[in-house]
Amino acid sequence: MKKKIILIGLLLFSITVTFAAAGLYSVPQMNISLINQDPDPVGPSKYVDVRFKIQNNGVAIAEDVNLELVPKFPFSLDENEVAERYLGNIPGYGASKNVIVVKYKVRVDRGAVEGENVLHLRYKLGDSDWITQEYPVNIQTIDATVSIESVESIPSKIRPGEPAKVKIKLKNIADSVMEDISLKFDLGLLTVDLPSTTAALSYYDLIPFAPLNSATEKKVKIMRPGEEVTFIYDIIAYANAEPRVYKIPIEIKYYDELNTEYVKNDIVGLMVGTKPDICISIDETDLFLGKTSGEVVIKFINKGFTDVKFLYVNLENSEEYEILSSEKVYLGNLDSDDYETAEYKIFIKPDGEKSGEDRVVQLPLAVEYKDANNEAYSDQYTLELVLRNPKKLGMGDGKGGILFVIVVVLVVGGFLLYRRMKSRKRR
Repeated sequence: MKKKIILIGLLLFSITVTFAAAGLYSVPQMNISLINQDPDPVGPSKYVDVRFKIQNNGVAIAEDVNLELVPKFPFSLDENEVAERYLGNIPGYGASKNVIVVKYKVRVDRGAVEGENVLHLRYKLGDSDWITQEYPVNIQTIDATVSIESVESIPSKIRPGEPAKVKIKLKNIADSVMEDISLKFDLGLLTVDLPSTTAALSYYDLIPFAPLNSATEKKVKIMRPGEEVTFIYDIIAYANAEPRVYKIPIEIKYYDELNTEYVKNDIVGLMVGTKPDICISIDETDLFLGKTSGEVVIKFINKGFTDVKFLYVNLENSEEYEILSSEKVYLGNLDSDDYETAEYKIFIKPDGEKSGEDRVVQLPLAVEYKDANNEAYSDQYTLELVLRNPKKLGMGDGKGGILFVIVVVLVVGGFLLYRRMKSRKRR
């Protein structure tokens, strides 16, 4: 009797469970999942395509299904993108068939915070209440870049032994905020691991700068998208710095909103040099008042720090004289603390005056050259050639001096001729 009661109880329990299960699976069971986002991750100010898979895993038909994307910051939809979609009736057993895929094109706001941001999607069946679900969308700046916009030195040519300012402007060209931005202006041997001291010196070309009243590393806490920051460094060039362009390594370090570290190494150029300081004067001449033809030697002294290259001199024509030699002379290179000379033969035109006073003749010169950095210069100079009165030179009126020279030449020449003839007779 007891066995029958147990069997009847089990049978009733089984029937109850079966009906309960049948009731459970007789209603729709909606399953909505995010298939993918494209691109992944998506950057701020960009569009992302999100695809959702809609299934009815229940037995009963899901009738009058409506789906709606509810855009909240940082997401939005363009006017031509429909937020609410009517899907109609979705049969059951969607695990194997009756799968619907819905795609939305979503705009990401420029001010979106990097990381996972929630996208809200809701659905309802017929006149039922809306059911909202959340889906994570990955946002990250694709090109997290802080770039060097400009490098400026004041002055543009840094003189040896003198101070200067270097301005380096950085810009955040990414679509998101960058944090803890540091710029290292490396005047030492800090950023590159080189195998030897010799290699290090060769690599950095013996950088002839030192920081002046400031550190070589500067920082700023935050840079918003499109923001620019200028770092200013005070430096001084060594007194013995050779005029030319020097490569200075710099290091930029910063973090994005996901705390990802970025390190960029670059090189900027600084020019050391100054305009050459050329001193020009008349070195010597055999011209004096009354002598119309002779030579003028002009001396060019480089008394500056910078070497001179391709020195080219042109003595311009004048109403006071006529150039008997070439008016153009190429002197080539003129090192610092060195000199070269240019020789001209000229004819002095009479001025019609017979006062016996010294006469000053203007010699206009056009000088062209380049410095050690190949920057070209063109200068104009005017030299004063003073024609002295022969009496001031101890030559009387000039004629006696000339006659004396002629007599000496004849005597010496006669003596040499006499010795040669005497030598022939002995043979």
